[in-house]
Amino acid sequence: MKNLIITVVVLGGLGFGYSQLRTLELDIKSLRGETKVVGRGDLTIPIAATGEIGPLARHPIKSEASGEVGEITRQPGDLVRKGDLLIRLDRNDEQRIVDRATADVTRTEANLAKAKIRERMLQTVGIVKATAQIDQFKAKLEYAKFNLDKTMTLDEQGRASPDEVVRIRSTHGELLASLAQAEANLDEAKINIEHAEQDVILMQASYDQALTSLSDAEERLAETAIHSPVDGIVTQVSTQVGAVIQGGKSTFTGGTVLAIVADISKLYVRADVDEAEIGAVRDLAPQSARPGEIARVEQEVPLDTGTPVEVHVDSFRDEEFTGIIERIHPEPASRASSVVTYRVDILLTSENRHKLLLGMQADVEFTAESALDVVLVPHEAIRRNEDGVLGVYIPV
Repeated sequence: MKNLIITVVVLGGLGFGYSQLRTLELDIKSLRGETKVVGRGDLTIPIAATGEIGPLARHPIKSEASGEVGEITRQPGDLVRKGDLLIRLDRNDEQRIVDRATADVTRTEANLAKAKIRERMLQTVGIVKATAQIDQFKAKLEYAKFNLDKTMTLDEQGRASPDEVVRIRSTHGELLASLAQAEANLDEAKINIEHAEQDVILMQASYDQALTSLSDAEERLAETAIHSPVDGIVTQVSTQVGAVIQGGKSTFTGGTVLAIVADISKLYVRADVDEAEIGAVRDLAPQSARPGEIARVEQEVPLDTGTPVEVHVDSFRDEEFTGIIERIHPEPASRASSVVTYRVDILLTSENRHKLLLGMQADVEFTAESALDVVLVPHEAIRRNEDGVLGVYIPV
């Protein structure tokens, strides 16, 4: 009996509640939706891409000199001018190299002078001496030939002694041999002159090499003071005071990167655009930015900058940056999972671009399609009816 009473009470409560809910009118704004007024305006359909803020160029700073870092005058974030001192090395090591190179120049210069003196001596004294000997023996030989002919005539007449004939013949033969030796000495002197000329050439080459080494050493000594090659901003310093570095001339790797200076005279967004949309981006770009085309710009005609590009970064959500397409790279930037993207360099042109930091991630919008003065309705208001036809929902 008790269970029956409980059941009746529960069923009665459920019935009463149902009847109240049927007559209750809910007045909750969120359930009724939001009503908006339809207007007219311009509609654009952008092509989206992402990229990174970057400088015109990054310049790795290396040293041709070797030594210990003695001073670092700039830190990351510092603006620098071309020629500003960045890092100074201890000069002792490079000064010793300069001293050795100077000694080599002095030594090779002396050897060159000695070689030239020897060459002049052989060309003058050697040739003159050998020629004089030949002339001397020719004169003696002429007199000896006269005596020989005279003695042979007397011998035929039986008026010359055998000893006299032998002596005259022997003297004539000795003079012939001496003349041949003198002529050989002349040939030898000429050969020695050729050798001396080659020695001069070798000594000259050694001297020139020593001068070059000295010049390089002096240049490296000067490069113990490392300066910025461009106007820009220091983005990285990769060394510290007391560190010992190897110069570019003494290593196969060209030396250690000590710092990086970025040329921020121009700022770029280097965005990766999907291959399915790169054609539309190409049509938006000026002729000078399209691969394989050369812009023909006359002085009377303004430079074609193409369609402006909108750039957004998370750090400045309420600000808009603009740029122009400067270059479309002809080869893919990446091929990941069958997705091909092309690199597009966008030159930032808006006045507020100085706020951006290098390496910031940017969202880029290329205006590919647009419609002017059209009816604009919220996307949520577009519905399909029972026949699948799109339309705009209008509350009654």
